Amino acid sequence: MDSATELAARIRDGEVSARDVTESHIARIEAVNPRLNALVIPLFDEARAAADAADDARRRDERVGPLHGVPVTIKEQYRVAGTPTTLGASERIGTVARDEGPLVTALRDAGAIVLGKTNVMQTLAGWECDNPVYGRTNNPWALDRSPGGSSGGEAAIVAAGGSALGLGGDLGGSIRLPAHFCGVHGFKPT
Repeated sequence: MDSATELAARIRDGEVSARDVTESHIARIEAVNPRLNALVIPLFDEARAAADAADDARRRDERVGPLHGVPVTIKEQYRVAGTPTTLGASERIGTVARDEGPLVTALRDAGAIVLGKTNVMQTLAGWECDNPVYGRTNNPWALDRSPGGSSGGEAAIVAAGGSALGLGGDLGGSIRLPAHFCGVHGFKPT
C-alpha cells in the first residue's frame, strides 16, 4: 500500500490516475466497511468527479498541490459542505454543514479527494467509537475490539487501506489512542 506522499508522486508523474486511485480506495472501503462501520457518510460520486477534475488538470499541466489526487477521509466532526455534522449525538441529526471548515478547505486546496466522513465517539468525549447515530466502529485487526476514540473511524479506515490519509481531531488523545489501537501513525500538531 502506497503512502499519501507516494500516491501523490505517482499521480503527479502520470504513473497512475487520480480516478484509478480513487476507485481503488472506494472498492477497498466497500469491501471492509460492512465489518468496520468506519466510513459513515460516503461521498463517492463527488470523489469520482473530483478525481476526474484532478486528472484533467494534470493533463493540462496545471500547477497541482502536494496532495493532488490523493484520497482522504474526514472525521464526522468537521464541516464538509452538504453533509451532516452530528458529533454522533441524536439531537444533532439533520444538522448539515452549509460551508466547509478551514481544515477541509486546506486539504482540498492541496489537491486531496474527499471520500467521505468517518465515525466518532458520541460528542467526541471518550475512548471508544460508538454513538446512537451511526453505531459502533470495529477495529480492523480484531472486530471484537475498539479502534479507540474519538477518531476511531479515521484510524480504522486508514489501517484497513480504505483511505490514504485521514483528518482526525485530538484534545485528550483522540488521534493518538486510535492510531495506537489500529497500528497507524497519528500526528497532533502543536
